[in-house]
Amino acid sequence: MSAVWLAYRLLAPALGVLAPAAAIFASPAERTLWAERMGRVSLPGGCDAWVHAASLGEAGAAAPLARALLALEPRARLWLTAQTRTGRARLSELGLPVSLAPIDSPQAVASFFAGVAPRLVLIVETELWPHWLLRARRSDVPVVIVSARLRERSVRSYSLLGRGLSSLVAGLSGVLCQGDEDARRWRALGAPAERTEVVGNLKNDALPRRAPSVRGARAALGLAPDRPLLVLGSLRPGEARLLARAWLDLPFGLRAPWQVVAVPRHPRASGELAAEARAAGQPVALRERAGRNGWCADDGKGAWRWDDRTGVLSGYYATADVAFVGGSLMPYGGHNPLEPAAAGAAVVIGPHHPTQADAVRALEQRRAVRVAAPGTELVSALATLLGDAAERERQAGAALQVAEEMRGAARRAVGRLAAWKLWPPA
Repeated sequence: MSAVWLAYRLLAPALGVLAPAAAIFASPAERTLWAERMGRVSLPGGCDAWVHAASLGEAGAAAPLARALLALEPRARLWLTAQTRTGRARLSELGLPVSLAPIDSPQAVASFFAGVAPRLVLIVETELWPHWLLRARRSDVPVVIVSARLRERSVRSYSLLGRGLSSLVAGLSGVLCQGDEDARRWRALGAPAERTEVVGNLKNDALPRRAPSVRGARAALGLAPDRPLLVLGSLRPGEARLLARAWLDLPFGLRAPWQVVAVPRHPRASGELAAEARAAGQPVALRERAGRNGWCADDGKGAWRWDDRTGVLSGYYATADVAFVGGSLMPYGGHNPLEPAAAGAAVVIGPHHPTQADAVRALEQRRAVRVAAPGTELVSALATLLGDAAERERQAGAALQVAEEMRGAARRAVGRLAAWKLWPPA
């Protein structure tokens, strides 16, 4: 037995004993939901499926899955969970029972299963919590990973848990993967080969669409309705500097007509990223905190508009002419290029995008994305798309077609559940 697995199994019960008292150290917002973390929730009669999404991004992916499940069985009872408060808030918009997920202690998980009594567990993307899986196995509840993805690094990390975890993975009732590489890695981790299939990425079903009125949408965002828009989305530390240098290397006459909005991936990194841009010589205009209807007016012309609010990026993508997708100029793994593609923007992404390899590959096959390294490649990609309207429209149209073709993962996933007789509930 793996020493790591043994240590985890010994420490988790101790965590379960101490966790209830730890509420006094939590923030006020977290404290009000502490009972949910302890699994103290209830649904009389139980639920037909527990759908879990880790955070905000996965919560968006869980929405089409929930709708597809209910489309096949409208009377089904679902319970939704997330690890984060932002994910919980997103799930609550669906009007279904929702809570924070229980911590992975035997006490919290037992309380959750007793209160909600799920008859099927559907986990979106990756999360493998040993005590969740142990309790499901003990209760004879099937568990399926949906829109499953797995990095090579995660395979190595999970392997440290040895046979204890691999036996739980082997006992999964299904693994419905985003792509072929994910399926290969899940099988290497021990997932049942005959129940490990590719259905696509649930997030593609929740992709944004072009705003019906681009002018109106831009005005509502505090932008100039008639000026073309470049969106720098999901920026991570180090990338604002590289983008600012590329932007300032463009001829002034080429960039002058454009307005630029930058959206950091994580608000906590916003100050660092804005400082990077300024240090490279690019001014930024911050959102006004009071009214939130405009931008600070004292940053001078040519400033990038800077919006670090959570959940605003899809609205900007829906009105963008060109979009750069962050997390890709440096080795962060990349973010989803199909989001701006589905909204009708011409897309640029950096060379570091292993988590988005399938999406980038599909776009590259149609010449519907520009993959550009920092420096001259990035300058050239921006120059072409900003200056050549015909090429910009061609690339955006091709990308939109790819994005449309990649929707439908929720329908395919529920179809496999039905074929395995796991849904609808008996």
